[in-house]
Parts: sequence; structure tokens; C-alpha cells
Amino acid sequence: MPNIDAEAAGAALTRAETLQRRVRRRSRWYVRYLQIYGAGAFVATLLLGLGPRGVAASVAVWGAVVAALSAYAVRQPVSRHGFARRHAMIIASWAVLYAAVLMPGVLWFEGELLWWLPGAVVVSLPAFLGARLEGRR
Repeated sequence: MPNIDAEAAGAALTRAETLQRRVRRRSRWYVRYLQIYGAGAFVATLLLGLGPRGVAASVAVWGAVVAALSAYAVRQPVSRHGFARRHAMIIASWAVLYAAVLMPGVLWFEGELLWWLPGAVVVSLPAFLGARLEGRR
């Protein structure tokens, strides 16, 4: 194993700290991603309660949000360690809550704002909570 002098070790540590700061700064994109995802989930879910025209609007809004976020995500150069696991947990939580709001809502609560407004809040929570936690990392 080669000997490293103090100067070279210091330079290596400085470079590692610089890279760590850069990764931390460049990985903040995921907070914005989750905030937009949460807002899109809220609007798309709320629109579902407005009947057939609301469903069409919801599909259009959600399709645009997912397409834009997907294009945005693939262009990001870095993500933090554990990103895939955290992202999968957020999306899985969203899917479970979305189904729990959607199924009874479509069957029994069409046009009922008292169902769809709190439902939209619940459906958006995983993304907003994920954004808050990610922002604190």
C-alpha cells in the first residue's frame, strides 16, 4: 500500500467534501419533484369528483404531470443514497391511498365535494411528507 503524505491526504479530503456538497445541492431536485407530484395528485383527484368531464380533465392533468416529471427526473445527474427505496415507498403509499379514495368515490360519491376534497388531501400527503423529509436530509 503506497504512503500518502499529509498534503495529499488533505487534498483528497477537501475534494471529497466538495463532491459531497455538490451531490447534496444537486440532489435537491427530488424535493421539487415531490412537491409537484403532490400538487398534481391533489388536483387530479379532486377533478375526479366532478363527473365525466372531471374524469377527462383529471386524466389530462395527471398525464401531463407524470410526463413532465418523468422527463425532469431522467435529466437529473445525481440522487442521494437510498433514493430508489424512498421513491418506491412514496409511490406505493400514494397508490394505496389513491385506490382507497377512488374506489368508494367513484361508486358512491360522484360529485360530493365532502368526499373528494379530503380525499385529494389524503392522496397528496405521501408526496408532501416525502418532500418535507427529503428537504431535511
